[in-house]
Amino acid sequence: MVTPTSTSSIIQKQYMHHPRPSLKTKPIDFQGYWEFLADAMTKVLMNPYKPATVSIEGFYYKVYKLCTSPSLDGGDEVREAQLYGKLKTFLIDHITNIVVPQVKGLPRTEILSGYLRQWENFRIGMGYIHSVFHYMNQEWVEKQANRPQSDRGNGDVHKVRTLGYICWKENLFVELRNPIIAALLDLIEQDRLGIPVDHGLLKGVIESIVSLGVNPRYPTDFYAKNFEEEFIRTTELFYEKEVQAKLNTPSNTNQMAILPEYMAHIEARLEQEQKRLVQYLDKSTEPVLMKALITVTIDAHIGRLLEASKEWFDNEQIVEQKRLFRLLEKTNGGLEPLRKLIEDRIDNEGKNSIMHVKNEAQRDPCAYVEVILRVYKKYAAMVTDIFLNHKHFNAALSKGCKRFINKNAIATTSGARSADLLAKYAHMLLKPSSKIAKARSEQELDDTLSEVLTIFVLLDDADVFQRVYRDMLSHRLIQNTYNTEQETIMIAKLKKVCGYEYTYKLQRMFTDIGISAELSKEYDEYLAKKELPNQKLLTVSILTSVSWPQTAQKSSFLPPDSISSCLTRFTQFYRGKYQGRSLSWLHSQSTGVLRATYTSRVCDLQVTTLQAAILMLYNSYSTFTLTYEEVADKTRIPQKELDFCLLVLCKNKVLIMDGSEIPKSRFKINEDLHSSGRKITLSTAQPKEGIPTDESATLKVVTEDRKYSIQAAIVRLMKTRKTLSHQMLVNDVTCQLKGTFTPNNQDVKKNIEILIEKDYLERSSDGKSYTYLA
Repeated sequence: MVTPTSTSSIIQKQYMHHPRPSLKTKPIDFQGYWEFLADAMTKVLMNPYKPATVSIEGFYYKVYKLCTSPSLDGGDEVREAQLYGKLKTFLIDHITNIVVPQVKGLPRTEILSGYLRQWENFRIGMGYIHSVFHYMNQEWVEKQANRPQSDRGNGDVHKVRTLGYICWKENLFVELRNPIIAALLDLIEQDRLGIPVDHGLLKGVIESIVSLGVNPRYPTDFYAKNFEEEFIRTTELFYEKEVQAKLNTPSNTNQMAILPEYMAHIEARLEQEQKRLVQYLDKSTEPVLMKALITVTIDAHIGRLLEASKEWFDNEQIVEQKRLFRLLEKTNGGLEPLRKLIEDRIDNEGKNSIMHVKNEAQRDPCAYVEVILRVYKKYAAMVTDIFLNHKHFNAALSKGCKRFINKNAIATTSGARSADLLAKYAHMLLKPSSKIAKARSEQELDDTLSEVLTIFVLLDDADVFQRVYRDMLSHRLIQNTYNTEQETIMIAKLKKVCGYEYTYKLQRMFTDIGISAELSKEYDEYLAKKELPNQKLLTVSILTSVSWPQTAQKSSFLPPDSISSCLTRFTQFYRGKYQGRSLSWLHSQSTGVLRATYTSRVCDLQVTTLQAAILMLYNSYSTFTLTYEEVADKTRIPQKELDFCLLVLCKNKVLIMDGSEIPKSRFKINEDLHSSGRKITLSTAQPKEGIPTDESATLKVVTEDRKYSIQAAIVRLMKTRKTLSHQMLVNDVTCQLKGTFTPNNQDVKKNIEILIEKDYLERSSDGKSYTYLA
């Protein structure tokens, strides 16, 4: 049995008879190895396309041994540093003694090709040398680069390829820079003049200059300082001379004819320079080159081009317009004066166009709006085709149209008149019986309504449009002259532009009409159940007072008995169905049909309730003649409305007036009434003179509504912010309301004072701000 002690002794004995080999590296002949490397590198650099017979593995092994093995002389100098220093000295000697003499002294026509030939040999050879010095790059150069500057010794340490480029730059390029750069610039100028040149030669030399920029943080600095700056300077001189030759023509030459040719030439030049950037210039040159070109060729002559452009726009010279835009788009700020020119042009053309149709447009909303649309479409097409929907020119279109729409020969003080006429134009489109509605297909009508919305968003007084549009919609709904699909589309368009709140009342009006239809069915059932006569004598629309523009006012009007009994019967039905609700009859908005049998040919008269009351009086008088006082006494119609009704009946020759003044005349039924058709509509017929306009009344209502809108906006803001300065409150209120109308500062100030009096706000002690009172 072997004990552990005896086992240990056996192992020790075996170790003594078989000692482990030493790991210490044997010394090498450093100088001999280096001479081998230097000879091989010389052959590589002289002819990199046929490298030395030593394989890359053998080359690499020699470098590895030089970095890791001690020298035979026993020196303790760091081996890698010694090798790095010898390599640097070798490269400097090679460039100075072998390369420079082969390039220096060559004529200007040959220096670039000689330089590029030597550079390509050096570049390829350095790539080979860099790879075989991989061990030194990885194990020593990178570690040295990461050490503090104070510990690096003399100078920075670079990887082998970078070291080679630095040696080339300091010992060859710096010495030969001037003739090389001069030769490059000469060749580039020949290229610009159309003389064939070797683009590959230019590209190779310029790429070599870029490669010499070895600073990793600013890799193109060397290229910029040694080539680009001089290149840009000569470029500016070249184009300044060319521009001067193009534009400075004899005085008898048509200057306006020169500029289109000049723009075409400059555009071609810019394309050529872009090609040069691809063919042989470095991409970092593009911004500075383009800036220099644009400054010399375009910026310096913007005023002259813009002045000429007025004639191009007048004559619709599309090619010149497009080219001007393309050139100015390349400039810094050059589009702004063109944008302002287009905006002013739109404004002036719009105002002049409206002035030409001023008299007609005062009476006809269609003439007014279609002039606006014609100008808008013309310049909208220009923005699309010429300016490619650039945001600057979309803004010019909006601002220019906004200016002339809201202030022109018809809208002299504000945009309220434009809003009024636009709403009436929309009314004509949406009324199926109107001429312009009949002349359009459904698609054309939808497109025109979209155009109306386009103009609508440019109005300063959108609330005026809303008020007039609501009035017109109410008439269409009450008179049952509407197309449900088109009305719904229009409201949806308005909702998309203005939001839910703007169209809420319009939608409620449609809801009321729908409810009224259901209520009419229930009323018919009610009459049948009560066994009351139902001859469709009465159709009722129930209008919610807060949604509709019509307001019920106390009236002394006495409807005829046949009408009064129908109204009483429906009122009883309605009060039985809805407890606590009250009805107020809008007789001035109601219509009916009377059959006239006194004429040679029976005809139906479409009349208002007030007109019907007047005409039905004649059923009780065999003489068919009544005085003004008799009509007023029997009907109790207010004087203003009575005068209007009698005027309409006389204008349409239903009645004959024997005097010149309505209150002093007698009125007789016209028994010789003739009509081309059986039905005669009087309810919407209006004489050309004597009818008061409701525009001033509309503006009065809008002004009152604006007061409440301003107050509501102030309260909302103050409730959220609690405290605001006067100026900030005014600005925020204006911003909040600008989608509907733009209040002036004085109106905001007045309403602030009203709210202070009502104890919604209080003025702070400094007098410059306000506090909300809960």
